[in-house]
Amino acid sequence: MRAHERARWDEAVLAALATFAAAWPITALVRADPWIAPLVVVLAVVVVVGSLARALRVPGWAVVTLQAGATALVVAWTSLGEHLWFGLPGPDALAEAVALLREGASTIRTETVPAPATAGLVLLVLAGVAVVALVVDAVGVTGRAPALAGVPLLLTSAITASNTGEPLHPRFFLVPALAWLLLLGRHGTGRVRAWARAGTARTSVDVPAAVAGGAQRHSSTARWVGAVTLLAAVAVPAALPHLPPTALVDGLGRAGAGGGTGQVTFTETLDLAADLASRSTAPVIRYRSAEGSVPPLRVTVSTMYEAGQWWPSEREAATTPAPQVPAPAGLDPGLPLDTGTLTVIENGLRSPQVAVPHPLVGADFGEIPWGVDPATQTAVIAGQADSYEVSYLRMPALALPETVGEAPPRPGLPDAVVDDPFTTHVDPASEERVEALTAEVVGDLTNEVEIARAIQDHLRGPLYTYSLTLAEREADGPPIDPISHFLVTRQGYCTQFATAMVMMARASGIPARLAVGFLPGTTSEDGTRTIVAADAHAWPELFITGLGWTRFEPTPAQRSGPAPVYVTPGGDVATPAPDPTAGADAPSAAPGADAGATPPPGGAPAWVGDVLAWAGATLGVLAVIALAASVVPAAGRWRRESWRRTARTDGERVEGEWHLLTTSLADLGVPAPAGTTVRQARAYYARAADLDPSAAAALTRVTERVEASRYAAAGAPAGTIADDVARVIDRRAAALPPRERWAARLWPRSGVEQLRSLARAVTAAGTRVGAGLRRRRRTT
Repeated sequence: MRAHERARWDEAVLAALATFAAAWPITALVRADPWIAPLVVVLAVVVVVGSLARALRVPGWAVVTLQAGATALVVAWTSLGEHLWFGLPGPDALAEAVALLREGASTIRTETVPAPATAGLVLLVLAGVAVVALVVDAVGVTGRAPALAGVPLLLTSAITASNTGEPLHPRFFLVPALAWLLLLGRHGTGRVRAWARAGTARTSVDVPAAVAGGAQRHSSTARWVGAVTLLAAVAVPAALPHLPPTALVDGLGRAGAGGGTGQVTFTETLDLAADLASRSTAPVIRYRSAEGSVPPLRVTVSTMYEAGQWWPSEREAATTPAPQVPAPAGLDPGLPLDTGTLTVIENGLRSPQVAVPHPLVGADFGEIPWGVDPATQTAVIAGQADSYEVSYLRMPALALPETVGEAPPRPGLPDAVVDDPFTTHVDPASEERVEALTAEVVGDLTNEVEIARAIQDHLRGPLYTYSLTLAEREADGPPIDPISHFLVTRQGYCTQFATAMVMMARASGIPARLAVGFLPGTTSEDGTRTIVAADAHAWPELFITGLGWTRFEPTPAQRSGPAPVYVTPGGDVATPAPDPTAGADAPSAAPGADAGATPPPGGAPAWVGDVLAWAGATLGVLAVIALAASVVPAAGRWRRESWRRTARTDGERVEGEWHLLTTSLADLGVPAPAGTTVRQARAYYARAADLDPSAAAALTRVTERVEASRYAAAGAPAGTIADDVARVIDRRAAALPPRERWAARLWPRSGVEQLRSLARAVTAAGTRVGAGLRRRRRTT
């Protein structure tokens, strides 16, 4: 087989085109396409390196290794330019790659499609498609199994298409299907032609006519396969489930049973960085309400903040068919309250969690048992409720009774506060900074409502910036806790604003806790409201004398809308005290973040980086092992093909093939017989190598060519025997038990002999150099 036929350039190009076509739907998932040009380079490298390696008869596993190494180098040049050392990855390249991959995972997990083309996302896409390209080339071209190469192509198309949120045009499937069919057809055509060439060279039969029936059957089968593939390419886009446009890793959106809403939940660990960072616009809840203004729908609350994060409440509510909703604790009987109603028509929040306004008065979940935690008034349900109706207390914006917010002395606290000491616990790591800022903001105010409004107005003021991207921490500075970091940088999202107000309220003597749920959503033309996953929100609840647990809103209006209004008895609006840090040294306000801002650090699970680092180290160790294991096989191939490489005439080429045959059979446990003629060697190999009739006939043709080359008149054509030599070697290898076959591949005798010869040559050279130096010393 000639070098260009072994290289299989045409099949490699078709495999690369099929991979590129399968990755085409990614253009619908990412806003920009900076990954396309590097991907073209990666695919070209896979084609060129693989074809050259196959042309040089490199083993299949070594072809893939060379392709992977070259591809990794190209990806590093593209994404890790500042971390390269003379064109190679430097010591910190792995850490940078892990950081970028974590960023890419976070972007996929939190962003609505089309997602921003961050550096991490580009690296993730490029690396992922590169892996698919390597698999397709390894299976379809090097492994000569193009039918199996369709599996990774189909998976790539299906995964990307199912995460766009809507059906894709059939062209996204037709193009890769056509490319795969071309690869399959090119391989099949090459096999049929190989049969014809082999038969013509070995027999006098009119082989094209003999194989015409088989070729015709092959062509008919190919047409059926092509037709079925193209039909599937048209049908698959309509049959695929289309997930909400977010979250390939662990996002909130998943298709709901009702078809109209996504299934979401808040994590049991109350990981707010993960729970509240989703930018998905997949609908979660649709509801109707006759009220002009609807409060946020609360799902859960937490009072315990430790080790820099909020922890879920351990209380549980007993679910019963008809529970009694306890009256909210601490309400003044003179409050001007009325009741609002809300009807949820589509619900995608997974049970036992349920979203309801606070304070809850009653609910109707049909036949599903439910309950309310008396301490927090958090509702839970025993099954998934597709729809439900709730009623809740509303407080008009009127003057409050004089007793509201008056403290000290405050009346006796309810059990809900006394039994939970965390409601008054200020985080020790930030306590000093929180207390100092609270004293400046609150000043001489004594009314709890006025204190809470002062803190709320301060955090909603112009000194603070709402952003999903937290400010960077100083690399050389001392460690700083999350709350202090926010109060210093004054940049964050709802979690930071709500946590800061909770701690500042506690520092003022007001019990406080964190509530998590959803903003009211947007109103449609038909009057219904829709809550999406990106409406997930956190806010503080303060226990105000006479009001009980009361919602405040310190997050700026661009995210949370208008703050609730609680007017003090005198009708005055509390004004925050002037901030002494405002001025030239105050931190500059960063541009306001919107729903498409970069997700907060930590959006990806922390274990992602550890797994990637472990995988990188493991791959490095495996690469070193593979390199070491390839030394003896490579040396053996060098020795077996040494005569072939130096051949210049037909006779020398035939002798090179004979040397390749005898040394290869020796590696496979059939050493060459000493002092025999070519015909005697043929008889010996036919017995000892366990050849089948086809391989025995090939061996006969090889010996006849060798004899003709050695003894025929000068100028007689020697022909080629490479295919027959390969057939004999392959048959002998197939006859061996797997263990012996792998031992012959990994530890061939020819490789050991070549290394020994090299060692002897190096030793002899050293001896000669040493002798020369000794002679020089004697003469001088």
